[in-house]
Amino acid sequence: MSHLPIVDGSASETSPRRAADTPADPSLRDPRDLRDEDLHDLLVAFYDTVGADEMLGAYFAPIDMREHIPRIADFWSTIVFGTRRYNGNAFRPHAMMPGLTAAHFVRWLETLEATVDARFVGPNAESLKAMAHRIAFSMQIRLGIAPFETEPAA
Repeated sequence: MSHLPIVDGSASETSPRRAADTPADPSLRDPRDLRDEDLHDLLVAFYDTVGADEMLGAYFAPIDMREHIPRIADFWSTIVFGTRRYNGNAFRPHAMMPGLTAAHFVRWLETLEATVDARFVGPNAESLKAMAHRIAFSMQIRLGIAPFETEPAA
């Protein structure tokens, strides 16, 4: 699914492909599909990488992500698995992040895809990535940012 443009600086030490492609311990690579109970650990790995990223890290530095991850896991659980655990406004916090550009969304998606691909294979993993593209597209439109890609397929 990776059809993202190259972002300047993507080959840096904090590049999502370097940080998240292959877990340090090969036993972490699981040849099965993503399950609801995997979301928390997946998101911890993802936000650890995002927090260290030179482009994205500053946006997340003031947030206690360990405390916030259960809410984010509920969001993705609702989106991917239909659990209806999340109720809230996922857009609101992003509207308060000054200076976001399409390049930020590209990097976020690259990092998410690399983190998922390093750990899971299957329709749920693909669904999460596809939904991430749709959400990123919608958020960019709502924020007045010209999206980096055309509207993703439904």
